[in-house]
Amino acid sequence: MKSIIKFFVFIFLFSIVQKGYSQDADFHIYLSLGQSNMEGYAKIEAQDKVGVDDRFQVLQAVNCPELNRTMGNWYTAIPPLCRCNTGLTPVDYFGRNMAANLPKNIKVGVINVAVGGCKIELFDKDKSADYIAAAPDWMKGMIKEYDGNPYQRLVELAKTAQKKGIKGILLHQGESNTGDTLWPKKVKIVYDNLMKDLNLDPEKVPLLSGETVNEDQNGKCGSMNKIIATLPKTIANSYVISSKGCTAEADFLHFNAAGYRELGRRYADKMLSLLGYKLSEGKVPFIVQAPLGFDQINTTIPTGKIESISYESKTVGSIRKAAVYTPPGFNKKKKYPVLYLLHGIGGDEKEWLNGGSPQIILDNLYAEGKIEPMIVVMPNGRAMKDDSATGNIMAPDKVQAFAAFEKDLLNDLIPFIEKKYPTYKDREHRAIAGLSMGGGQSLNFGLGNLDKFAWVGAFSAAPNTKVPQELLPNSEEAKKKLKLLWISCGDNDWLIENSKRTHDYLYKNDVPHIYYIEPGVHDFKVWKNGLYMFSQFLFKPVDQSVFSAYTILGNPAQTNIRNAKYPQILPDNRVIFKIAAPQASKVQIDLGRKYDLTRDSEGFWTVTTDVINKGFNYYSLLIDGVAVADPASQTFYGMGRMASGIEIPNKEGDFYALKEVPHGEIRINNYFSKATNSWREMYVYTPPGYENSTEKYPVLYLLHGGGEDQTGWTAQGKANLILDNLIAENKAKPMIIAMLDGNMGNTGGIAGFNESALKAFENELKTGAIPFVENHFKTAKDSKNRALAGLSMGGLQTLYAGVKNSDLFSYIGVFSSGWWANNTTLSEPQYEFMKNNAQKINSNIKEFWISMGGKEDIAFENCKIMRSKFDQFGIKYKYSEYSGGHTWPVWRHDLFMFAPLLFNK
Repeated sequence: MKSIIKFFVFIFLFSIVQKGYSQDADFHIYLSLGQSNMEGYAKIEAQDKVGVDDRFQVLQAVNCPELNRTMGNWYTAIPPLCRCNTGLTPVDYFGRNMAANLPKNIKVGVINVAVGGCKIELFDKDKSADYIAAAPDWMKGMIKEYDGNPYQRLVELAKTAQKKGIKGILLHQGESNTGDTLWPKKVKIVYDNLMKDLNLDPEKVPLLSGETVNEDQNGKCGSMNKIIATLPKTIANSYVISSKGCTAEADFLHFNAAGYRELGRRYADKMLSLLGYKLSEGKVPFIVQAPLGFDQINTTIPTGKIESISYESKTVGSIRKAAVYTPPGFNKKKKYPVLYLLHGIGGDEKEWLNGGSPQIILDNLYAEGKIEPMIVVMPNGRAMKDDSATGNIMAPDKVQAFAAFEKDLLNDLIPFIEKKYPTYKDREHRAIAGLSMGGGQSLNFGLGNLDKFAWVGAFSAAPNTKVPQELLPNSEEAKKKLKLLWISCGDNDWLIENSKRTHDYLYKNDVPHIYYIEPGVHDFKVWKNGLYMFSQFLFKPVDQSVFSAYTILGNPAQTNIRNAKYPQILPDNRVIFKIAAPQASKVQIDLGRKYDLTRDSEGFWTVTTDVINKGFNYYSLLIDGVAVADPASQTFYGMGRMASGIEIPNKEGDFYALKEVPHGEIRINNYFSKATNSWREMYVYTPPGYENSTEKYPVLYLLHGGGEDQTGWTAQGKANLILDNLIAENKAKPMIIAMLDGNMGNTGGIAGFNESALKAFENELKTGAIPFVENHFKTAKDSKNRALAGLSMGGLQTLYAGVKNSDLFSYIGVFSSGWWANNTTLSEPQYEFMKNNAQKINSNIKEFWISMGGKEDIAFENCKIMRSKFDQFGIKYKYSEYSGGHTWPVWRHDLFMFAPLLFNK
């Protein structure tokens, strides 16, 4: 009797303190249960009690007068979160991470009921009495704090908390059931009882179950994790949270404080992904994918209606059908915008309804206030008299009927819909989207009729998509008229190249759009998510500046090795790195700035960088402080070793793109140098048509920078493609390019660089490289047909050998270089020579071209001082700047600008 009275007093008090949270859709409740690792074993440290966001709340499960906490009240979740004297728990850092990565209007509440040492049977309401009766006295003492029934306490608290807000259940239990192969079924009994007793939908409330201390930490119950791993086979909506790498106490049964913090973060990461949120990374959190249960019926909300309509198609010459969705609360006196939603090659007007549940997705979104009321028309996109999806769906006449649907749509269906339903009739209130073949139709029809559609979406567009130049010949018109262009696809969809091709063209032409890549293939899982995301943008103001944030995955970099999925480049040129290093304690990426990676439960380390400079960038992988090449990336000789490199898309990089133009050849030549008494290597570019020509060609001798070699100008610099494109456009004369190894002896690039090294290179150039090229290639052998250029260290070599030998070279190019102002021993003799030979230099050198990568170029000040000296001496030169620093994107542009100047005088 006393316990009944006590319970009703609790309910009364609880109802009073709940006024602030009752029926609050933005208050997310999580139930947690288990044994000692869930109640909290580790000592609570100072860092665990500070910085707790007051949006993270705990519902007190027991009275703790010494903590000034009363059962049934909400408190800011400062530990302990289970009982009065328990320790740190995964729930602490689950809640902290949830609050940090959810929008500020969302609060996170936890109800933690756990008993150290218990088996899962304690929470089986039909077996708990027998289990408690046989429990040891020390456990009964803990159970008594829950009035003798922990399960019932959890349910009572959950019932009086906000039912709508229960988003998930956290479990950590299994140590006391080690070896029990029936454990998953026993957990299911508890889970099913919670669903029934709390009237929850198991398809919307996931169970997250953490592993015991892992075997990699010598966990005494680590073998239980093999049984825990089978839980998703028994409970469909359950997920196992790995404990790999989570550190443990000396008993190897319990996690230590650091282990709980990491395990809690992993619970949160999984839950955030199930809710559809992208980790905020210090930015405003937002939903980037459909949450769990988005396509499940909610019987408590208003629903729209589906009806089948028939319309006369003059285009086809028959009566055709379509399915029409009208939103909840549809009112014939109100006007609505319209979304035309198209099916794939094997479907018809019912395909979306049969496989995609668009009415359920949209109903749920309406109920959450996330979309505008709209009419959705699902037509048959196969415009022919027999428009059924039977027989050979790939037959030419059936495929052609998808193209013919454009006229049927514009001339027959849209007028019918706008006459039958109360719709707006302007382009701003008309959208078109589709899956697969329908995605291609949407792009073709939508972008081809911007006077009709302002909103266009394609989910996994098929090969019927027009090539970009035909799809969008006038990009400026698209920029003005499009409200939203959405392109999405699964990363393992065999048709993804259609989407990528269109995205690349749009990116190059600065057409705002969302390019959304998600894990998946060519199926309704991807398409339903596409509809969920796309529909939330429609018929409302959009902020195009955030478009690039809407994706889950990026495109694998073109510099990745074959089949490597990472690094991935996001639409805004940020990069996702993912490295497998399970034994590492610290992993970083060095891209000029160092980024710390975060380890996941499987030993993968990830990070998303800031926006990376367009074009080619070197990077290093730092494993516990040791710089190594990324095994997922191609390697390039740079920084004095084989280093990783990543190619970032560049809107201005068309000049070095691989195009359908005649291509020259790269030849690797070994020759014996008398100057060095050794075999040396050079890369030689011969222009298109060289092999069959009798022409004598001019030669550009092109030099790399410090820490690089003769491979640099082709691998990193794309010199061959730059020349191919320039020659094809008649912007540069066909020429040979000899790319030399500028490393002399043991100088190691810039290290030990002095006049002796410069003289050694000069000697090699004159007695080794030039004679070899002129004896083995069809060259014109006079100064007016020779040019010398180089970047950085190669620029100094060019200044030295080119200026001193102006009788050999009529064209000089110096990229990101200049005599060192702080090394007068080296620079002053060069300036003295130029001062005394200014007239000769000006007479012999027809084009003296100097370039710099802007003020951020590390050679900028040296070059500035050098140019002032040139001005004093009367040395004629041309100067160019291209912002980008001391990098390959700058030097590619330098070659692009310099090559057209050559051999024209």
